[in-house]
Amino acid sequence: MKVFYIIFIIIFFPISSYSKTILNKVSPDLSHLWGLSILNNKEVLYTQRSGKIFKLNIYSKQNTQILDVSDIYNQGQGGLLDIIVDRDKKQIKVIVCLSRSLSNSKASISIYSFALIQNTLLNKKILFTAKNPSKSSRHFGCRLAIRGNFIFATIGDRGDRTNSQNFKNHSGSVIKILKNGKYYNNNAFKNALPEILTIGHRNPQGLAFNPKNKQLWLHEHGPQGGDEVNIILKGKNYGWPIVTHGKEYGRGVKIGEGISKFGYQDTVWVCVPSITPSGMTFYQGNMFSVFLNIIILGSLKLKRLYILKINNNIPIYKK
Repeated sequence: MKVFYIIFIIIFFPISSYSKTILNKVSPDLSHLWGLSILNNKEVLYTQRSGKIFKLNIYSKQNTQILDVSDIYNQGQGGLLDIIVDRDKKQIKVIVCLSRSLSNSKASISIYSFALIQNTLLNKKILFTAKNPSKSSRHFGCRLAIRGNFIFATIGDRGDRTNSQNFKNHSGSVIKILKNGKYYNNNAFKNALPEILTIGHRNPQGLAFNPKNKQLWLHEHGPQGGDEVNIILKGKNYGWPIVTHGKEYGRGVKIGEGISKFGYQDTVWVCVPSITPSGMTFYQGNMFSVFLNIIILGSLKLKRLYILKINNNIPIYKK
């Protein structure tokens, strides 16, 4: 599959017609905001990495703390991370992904569900806890997506790259579980943990369904110069650390066995140099029609949004 190298700037759609748009700050000053999900046409829910969940009215700017999660492992890159609103026939459910403190000073990725009743999150239920306890405070992943009766989530390699090729723990994988937390076997790999859908990931912090063809797309942090966008296909191995476009930090030394290898799934897009991506969506609004069904992803390092147009299921760009 062809890989596109993007040099520093990824964008390029003419946006001069929007040059007079004024950015309006709607939240108070809070540190380490991470996940956000739309609740209705006026309100959003968002997370603070320290463990707090807020409901914000973007018009009135009323900001209400609705929960402070007590068992958070708030160290390094860990904490309360993604959040997603799930509406079923009876009530509004809120799903969160977090690094959960364990009794042995270690942490694992967990997925909780709550019932949202007015301004309160009730009926906490632990749907999943990853089998990858570690004292490492790096590479949690923890991005969520929902489709039908299933929750999809990303789990990073926790700073130990060898984990990403280990079928007996959840590190470096995308998982697929039932929303009710009951047992489900993906049967994606022989002798793998049942929740695992794909393996070979490093630190995936973007996850979204393409609304046109319902495919699941992911982006992840690579090492130096190795950020990727991938289409997630059941039972595929995305290569890390055997196959990667990235190099060792600082030294620029090659990692693994190359950028492509038989038996491993090629990436559809690579960013060189790295932009440190986090967050991804397929734009479905009507304010900026030129961006309809186009990928918007964030850059932590460069503090900007990047736009990727898709042509024949491949991200492309214009200079």
